[in-house]
Amino acid sequence: MSTITIKSDKPVVVIPAEEYDSLRETIAILSDRRLMNDIRRAIKEHEEGKSLDFEEFWRREMSEA
Repeated sequence: MSTITIKSDKPVVVIPAEEYDSLRETIAILSDRRLMNDIRRAIKEHEEGKSLDFEEFWRREMSEA
């Protein structure tokens, strides 16, 4: 087991690097107004039944090829 010693008056949080990277990516996505609008629109279209599942999409793509 590793030991970390920190002299600080401020609280410290230690998390695995993979989780930290994931949190940074989430923050980047949430901070991107255009991307968030695209995500919201896609969710709305899906809820309205305007989306295709992968199999249907693939069938349509292959029939047009």
